[in-house]
Amino acid sequence: MNHRLLIAQRLMSKHFFKWMGRRNLRLQPHSLFYIKAGYHHAHKAEEFDDTGNTDEWQREVYELASSLVKNTPGASVIDVGCGSAWKLIHLLGQYKISGIETDPTYTWLKNKYPERNWLLFDQTDPHTLQADLIICADVIEHLEDPDSLLDFLENIQFKLLVISTPERDAVAGPRDYGPPENTAHYREWNAYEFKRYISERFKIKEQVIFKYKSITQALICEKK
Repeated sequence: MNHRLLIAQRLMSKHFFKWMGRRNLRLQPHSLFYIKAGYHHAHKAEEFDDTGNTDEWQREVYELASSLVKNTPGASVIDVGCGSAWKLIHLLGQYKISGIETDPTYTWLKNKYPERNWLLFDQTDPHTLQADLIICADVIEHLEDPDSLLDFLENIQFKLLVISTPERDAVAGPRDYGPPENTAHYREWNAYEFKRYISERFKIKEQVIFKYKSITQALICEKK
């Protein structure tokens, strides 16, 4: 589908479901991934190419991550869904960093930064990985099945995990019933929903809300 047409379709749906209000419960009575009943998840999403970006988005998440390992010389850091890896390299490049991506971004990273360690998601066994810190910045909203990402993260041996995603209520308001305006997103969580969802898998130490270019929520987690 044409990108502009998809945007128009998303916006029309979003405005209609917002007008419907709690009547959406009749159309979507189930709570999926701990998001409120009545919320309409997107059935498809466009692939997002981050290779042209630097620190336009999520810089604050990486600054938070950097602060967590600043007293750990030689810390190992794994960035799951690292995109262009600009923030990983420029804000945490002094540590032992690894980035995990899918193709074609994985191949782009291998060519752009051949001296760094890159892993192809589809060929990586998380059981073989260990890190002082895992970063997963604004990845989960791009996945049709976010449980598969949490499965992957859960099987890595790590000390701390920083996972972030947009805060839906701050972006679209508490009366929003989806789907996300961003055509690369399948769904978005508010702070309460996201904390409940992630806490099923990990022990949450802290939840942080960043008010930068977009409103981003980040959870600092440990293994249970």
